Amino acid sequence: MREDFTNEIVTESLNEAGILVEKPSEIRRHFDDLQFDSRKVTKKNTLFVVKGAFKIEYLTASLLDKISGIVTSQKEKINIPNLPHWIVSNSQIALAVLSAEFFGHPEKKLKILGITGTKGKTSSTYMAYSLLDRLTNHQTAMFSTIDTFLGRGIKFKSELTTPESYELFSNMKKALDNGNKYLVMEVSSQSYLKNRVFGIHFKVGAFLNISPDHIGINEHPTFADYLAHKKMLAENSDVFVSNIDDAHGQEFIDHAKSFGAKTVSVSENKKADVNFHIKKADLDESIFYLTEKGNSQEFLLDIPGVFNIYNASVAIAMVREMGFKPEKAKKALAELQIPGRMVKIKTKSHGLIIVDYAHNGQAVTTLLTFLKSQHQGGKIIIVLGSPGDKGEDRRSQFGEVISKFVDVAYLTTDDPGTEDPHQINNQIRKAISNPNVELHEELDRSKAIQEAIKKANINDLVVLAAKGEDAFQKTNHVDVPYLGDKKVAEEFLAEIEKV
Repeated sequence: MREDFTNEIVTESLNEAGILVEKPSEIRRHFDDLQFDSRKVTKKNTLFVVKGAFKIEYLTASLLDKISGIVTSQKEKINIPNLPHWIVSNSQIALAVLSAEFFGHPEKKLKILGITGTKGKTSSTYMAYSLLDRLTNHQTAMFSTIDTFLGRGIKFKSELTTPESYELFSNMKKALDNGNKYLVMEVSSQSYLKNRVFGIHFKVGAFLNISPDHIGINEHPTFADYLAHKKMLAENSDVFVSNIDDAHGQEFIDHAKSFGAKTVSVSENKKADVNFHIKKADLDESIFYLTEKGNSQEFLLDIPGVFNIYNASVAIAMVREMGFKPEKAKKALAELQIPGRMVKIKTKSHGLIIVDYAHNGQAVTTLLTFLKSQHQGGKIIIVLGSPGDKGEDRRSQFGEVISKFVDVAYLTTDDPGTEDPHQINNQIRKAISNPNVELHEELDRSKAIQEAIKKANINDLVVLAAKGEDAFQKTNHVDVPYLGDKKVAEEFLAEIEKV
């Protein structure tokens, strides 16, 4: 944290961002801390940023005793006498620019790789990280949906795909202090919509794919808005890598070029800067060749699915654009396992269980298309639900996917938020047009998994979709502890099969 975090710095930062509406009368003040969460205000001389659905009642006498200044866009609502106020037009941008200043602009000292896409962000991030961390002698940090790696053995479970800007810059500072020079991170459309990554420039950015998702009252109003926010990564990257086999892939290439970025196209069959050729892709492993400028290299991936070859190809291309030779870290990629992504659980008499984080229509379709191509005989049994308060179009998509691929479906609970999971499942059920699908509902997700496993015979395939190893169910603004799909399945198998 910078020691000269003064009122002059605050005014200058907000003014440069173009969001300063009104500054306090001339004062001389030094701030020892910056916070936006009232529960974390513990130091005297704290600058407090008011954002989101903040209530004036939160500013108790005890809290105000520690706060020496307030930044807010709610001039009429937040007005505390004798306390300096900076009035801004956008409090989210204010938090981002002030966090960057407070933590000493760590984003300018790290070489950052950012990955976006509707599906595959986490897998590609892990893949790029595994390669780059090996090639940089463990000087690489990672921010993903699942885990945050800050170096020196410091890691923890992530709360958001892309953290709030304060946590983002704070974690970057910690990563720097731990000797890291590189960072690989997921970049969600929400992070641009909410200005969490405001002011961050990426050495290499990448686009994997896009399909209608995250459209709803609390997210993007339209697909066009979703697409536009995805494209913002292309606007803020020196080099941009894009999967041009996606219907919008070339559009991302053209958009990145219009902002002066060097571009790298990736494809299986089209003319591209980087092409891959699949030698083997089954439930055991994937072997593929990556060709660039006439040079071909073979890579092994112990994570099933053609879609993961796409994820790996983009990750490899990104690392090469950082000036490294990914083929020198082949072993890191071959040994990589990603929590909750295409995890295989073999059973004695209840078929093969696949745990995967596929959580939207496109992802589940891609997953089941691959599994059906590999699955000979037996039923496909799926356990899934759909989140509340977001991505409402997923529900009809799930119904369509179930109709096409699934023999038995257990509809259950998946982060219902403020909605009734039974009503969410009704929307999925309405979109199931195949009368041959055997349909069940069990709102207790653990019980639903157990019932699906009991239902399966030795030749069946059980797919546990969407939750992966998530440790919570988000219910009515409370994170309710949950074992995670993998652990629920393993514990139940240990009980019924003694495995």
